[in-house]
Amino acid sequence: MIFEWFTLWIGQKAVGFLVKTIISEEFVKDLVKDYAKDFFKYIFNNAVTAPFKREPLEKVVVMALTEFLQLMQQQLKVRCKLSEAEIQNYAEDINKFIRDKSVKEILGQAFDIKCDSLDFKTLADSWKKLQLEPLPPKFNWQTITEQYFIQVQDILSDSEELRYILELQKLSSIDKTLKENADIPKDFNLPQYLETIRERYGNLKLDSLETTIPRTSGELMANVYRAKCASSLSGFTRTA
Repeated sequence: MIFEWFTLWIGQKAVGFLVKTIISEEFVKDLVKDYAKDFFKYIFNNAVTAPFKREPLEKVVVMALTEFLQLMQQQLKVRCKLSEAEIQNYAEDINKFIRDKSVKEILGQAFDIKCDSLDFKTLADSWKKLQLEPLPPKFNWQTITEQYFIQVQDILSDSEELRYILELQKLSSIDKTLKENADIPKDFNLPQYLETIRERYGNLKLDSLETTIPRTSGELMANVYRAKCASSLSGFTRTA
């Protein structure tokens, strides 16, 4: 169960009281219901994530939120010079804040392979729209989002399955582009085809690709298509 995993994982980290207060068993239960769905709303589509278990996605959401809460507590303590008691007064509002749909979507965008920065202004506006306790004047949303984005990149580098799902996301985009520009059947599903090859053959060697010079633009695009498949597969080993 994910809560048991969280208890073990958090025991290995030095986290602040915001994490211990907000990411409770109740929060994890809500996460299992639909939090991850909103978190990854604009990143993963059902066709990409359907073959995968929800648990790896739920785990990275918990990990990302842990880092975000740590950064908020650090900002309030170090930059704003608040005492622990004063920071604790914000705990309920922060809990409401990270449950807001627009906030979840922005935090989830850090996992988008096409994303290179987050909209910190929307986060600031969301705090005001929710009519939460005003934050100290020195509180800096931009600093938090930049640091959070870096932390998420570390999470991505440590999660092989999540990186594989993101590769499928990228290939889905490539799939659409190639179908529009090459002689590839419209009903061909690149992510599904990639997963089938991965299960059946494990690693696909690049030297097994077609090396003849393409005679038409359609053949050229098809070769690029196959090369993308092989390139994406080369980083993953078969897990039987």
